[in-house]
Formats: sequence, structure tokens, C-alpha cells
Amino acid sequence: MNAIADVPLGVVFQARLYGGQKGPWFLKTDYSIVRQDRFIRATRDSGYKGTDSALSELIDNSIQAGATEVSIDMIAVEQEPDGPGRPKQPRIVQVVIGDNGRGMDAETLRRALRFGDSTRFDDRSGLGRFGMGLPNASVSQCERVEVYTWRRDSKPMMTYIDVNEVSDNSMSEVPQPREAVIPAPYSSLATSPSGTIVVWKNCDRLDHDGKQDTLVRALRPALGRIFRHFLVADFKLTINGTAVGPVDPLYLMPQARLEGDPLATQHGDSLKFDVPIPGKPDQTSTVEVVMTLLPEEWQTSMGNGKSAKENRQRRQIDATSGYSIVRSRREIDLIKSPYHARHWTDAWYRVEIRFEPELDEVFGVTHTKQHAKISSGSSIYERLGTAIIANVNTLKDMIIARGTKAHHAATAKTARAEETVGKLAPRLKPIDELTDKPAFEVQQEVKEFIEDRRISTDATPEVMTELEERLTKYPVVIEYEALPGAPFYRTKMVGRSVVVLLNTRHPFYDRLYRRMEQDSPIGKTCIDLTLMALARSEALASEDAREWYSDQRQEWSQHMKVFLEQIEEAPQEDDPKSLAGAVGSVWNDKQ
Repeated sequence: MNAIADVPLGVVFQARLYGGQKGPWFLKTDYSIVRQDRFIRATRDSGYKGTDSALSELIDNSIQAGATEVSIDMIAVEQEPDGPGRPKQPRIVQVVIGDNGRGMDAETLRRALRFGDSTRFDDRSGLGRFGMGLPNASVSQCERVEVYTWRRDSKPMMTYIDVNEVSDNSMSEVPQPREAVIPAPYSSLATSPSGTIVVWKNCDRLDHDGKQDTLVRALRPALGRIFRHFLVADFKLTINGTAVGPVDPLYLMPQARLEGDPLATQHGDSLKFDVPIPGKPDQTSTVEVVMTLLPEEWQTSMGNGKSAKENRQRRQIDATSGYSIVRSRREIDLIKSPYHARHWTDAWYRVEIRFEPELDEVFGVTHTKQHAKISSGSSIYERLGTAIIANVNTLKDMIIARGTKAHHAATAKTARAEETVGKLAPRLKPIDELTDKPAFEVQQEVKEFIEDRRISTDATPEVMTELEERLTKYPVVIEYEALPGAPFYRTKMVGRSVVVLLNTRHPFYDRLYRRMEQDSPIGKTCIDLTLMALARSEALASEDAREWYSDQRQEWSQHMKVFLEQIEEAPQEDDPKSLAGAVGSVWNDKQ
């Protein structure tokens, strides 16, 4: 018997006597399809990109159960600091998801916690299909999941699965649901006549290490984007009691924009294609493609003292660029363009592709509903390609044209000052550090500066070519940058030119310089020439003197900031709140 005790898990022991005589112990190996103790551990590592994806599965279930409200509550406790001297942070130990859907009977509840079991298995009429969502999504984030459910005029029932109990073979099946009183921490979510509450306990795999503030801040825009088409209809989603607002990558939904923002422009009519349903060659389903062009002012500085890059960040433009794949009104993926190489213009147009679950195989959708594919050579790739490529190429041309126009408008305002100094170049004292610089070093500096500007300003190749010409032509050049907290200008020697970099985030730019642009072009040119004179004097100075210039510029800029901010004037037209803040405030105030 001692030898038998060493047989690995999964082997079933059966003792049999044949013909009434003593016989040996026979071992019967368990060849079941799934080895539970290892499967439950392995499945925790598969399938879900993050906490937002796992929660989306449960929200899908609620919507399919007819819920109009879903509440997500994070229960956190103060835990040990991240390092010496750091304060404790609230970390999430439980996540509670409650809805006001139809609820479940005992049989349905028990089946809902079985992997691969579902009363709607392979049903193409809704969001789910395979019955993997609730258990698979839950154990990807926690070690124990409990489900409470109730129907009209019936008492709540509860059952659970526990990763550790399955692993040590003490749990081999989902326990029979039993009547239960919903515990006080969750009972506030059980006020509707029917509904379901899912509780994730021992949460050990949440994103952001379970830090409550960080995770909630990340979940709002993510879930707002995924369920935007529901959130603008009769559906409410809250996290810790605060409503989640819709986030629309296409910028077509009025409910999803920042206050005062324009909407994007839809590019033409929606494109619609009838695609054969796999396994049903005599039936088709419609694929719809919507394209938009984002507002022109977002591509430029908008005259609000912020760079194009900052304006992108404010609206999460980079985070939502790409092709949004929407299945049954729910976004399942955001992919890069399958038809074009990555390009800077991708930030300023949008493509949304919509289809129904009956085309899952066409788009390569798996049971987790997180991924889609438009692979080269596939039928859907060829079907969509011709129209999408032509339209996107048109959008790219429009984006390049308006970017070039905006740059010409900005540089035209500094051209007069640059040309004035350029004409005086023969009379100016040479700057030895520039004139003695080897040609190869000049080329390298110009190249590096242009590349840095291309990345920080998102400028077009035509704009960068123009900048290179200005650096070659003029001894002093003016450019713009956005550096919060930095001096109102700084200087840099690039190639054989001195560059004045004006800080659009300093009050000097917004309250004086930009106003002079609008009201007194000659006065603005005089300011340009004054700054050019300062920059050139600094370049001619000794190292000690340059250090003095730098120190004084810091002091001067700080005093100027304090003094200029004393001048009262009308608020800025643009909303200073970021998109992340707006998701929790501006948009949510409208819910």
C-alpha cells in the first residue's frame, strides 16, 4: 500500500476480486479530458488582457440578462507601503459586481459556474456564446468567486467555486446552490426585484497591483469605451457609486465629448457589406464601417497654449487611435490598421467596424471576446480592403494638407523677425562656436533637432523640411514648445543657428505674446526681435555668463508668472480638465 500512496494525482484506485479469490490491486488511470486540479491553475493565466476585459465578461452577462444597471464596488484595505518611507495604500481585496437583471434559478446558477456550460451555448443572438465568461474571467482575477442571485418573489441563492479547493481536490463540482442572506457589504446592491451579485474574493491578480485609486482611474475610460453604445442608451454603469460615461473613439457621440468640444466629421456614408455566414452559405450578415475625421483644431495648438501632443493626451487620442472592432454593439478590440503602415496621420482619423456574433469565425473572435483579426488573404480582408484603403488615403491627404497649412500660419508670424535678422547677418558679430563647427557636426545637430521636433509636435514631413531650410537660412530661428513650470523661453544652438524656444505653457505666451499676435503684429515682431537679441547675446557670452543668463531667466520667468497671473481676465474657452477627469466628472455629471 505504501507504493500505491506514491501514485500521482489523477490516478483512480480500484480494488477488485475476481471469482471470489484474492487478487491484486488494479490501478485505473483517469483519462478525463480535463484534469481539474491543474486546469483551474492553468486557466487563470489564459485569455484575459486585464481587469477591464474580465469585468467586461460579467457586464456582458448582466446585459444579456436584461439588466439596465450594473454596479461595480471595490472593497479595499490599507496595506503595507511599497517601500521605505512610502505611505500605505488602499489595495482591493474584493470586487463586487451587482445588476438588476432577471436573476437565475438554482439549475442555471449552478451551470453558470461550470466552465463551458451555458443555457445559451453557441447562441449567436447576444453577447455571450460559450459559457466560459463568468468562471474564466473571475478566476483570472481572484481565487474565490461567489454568486448570489434572486428572482421576483423568491429568496436569494448562493454558490461558489474556489481555486484552492479545486487544486487540492476537495472541490470536484459546483456546490448545490443554497438559500442565503446576502451579506451586509453587498446587500445595498440587492434592492431590485431580481438580480445577481458576483463577488471576487482574495483578489490577487488585479491590474495595477490592486491599487484602488489607480485601478478605478484606469477602468473608467476603458469600460466607458467598451460599452459606449450601451451607455448612450438606457444602461447605467457605476464604479464605487460614480457613473461611468461613454468614451467614443470616433468622437461622434454628443454625450461623450468634453464640454464645449466640437464633434468629429463623419467621412461619407457608412459602408455596408453583406458577408456570407459560415455554415449557412445561403444567408448573409451585414458588416458596417464608419470613418471619421477629427476636428482640425485638435491637430494644431488650438491657440490655447498647449501643444498638439498635449491636446491629444487630453482627449486620449493616442490611446483610442486604430480600428475599433464592435461586436453586437460592444467593442471587443482596438487594432492597428491592417491596410497601412503605421503613420503619424493615424491619430487624426478613426475607423469603426461593426458586425454581429454570427460572423465571429470571419473575424477570428474567440470565447473571451477580446481579439479580432482582419488577416491578409482572408475573405473579409479582401472584402473590406478596397473601400477602406481608398477612403483612408483620402483622409490622410486631408490631414497632411491641414497640418501643413497650420504650420505655415504659425511660421508666417515669426518670418518677419527671422528675415530681419537674416538681412543683418553680415553686420553681426560672428559666434565662433557656430562658425567653427565642422560641417558633419552641423548636419548631425540639425538632423537630431528636427527629429526631436517631429516627435514632440507631430509635424508633417513638409513642415520638417521647411524647418531645416530655416535653420540653414537664418542665424536666429523661433520655435515653440510646451513645458509646464519651465522658463518662458530658452535658447539652443543648432547647427549654425541660435534657436529661441518659446514656452506656450508660461503665462507670458498666453497673456502677452498670443494677444500681440492677434492685436498688434508689429508689436509681436518687436517682441520676437527682443528675444532674438537676448538669445544671440547669450550665445556670444562666456560659459560663466551663460550660466548667469540661465539663472536670471529662471528668476525672471518666475517673477513674470506671479505678476501676470494677478491680471484678471475671462476664463479660457477650452475646458482645462483632462479626459480622465472628464470621464469621472464632466461626462458623468450628465448621466
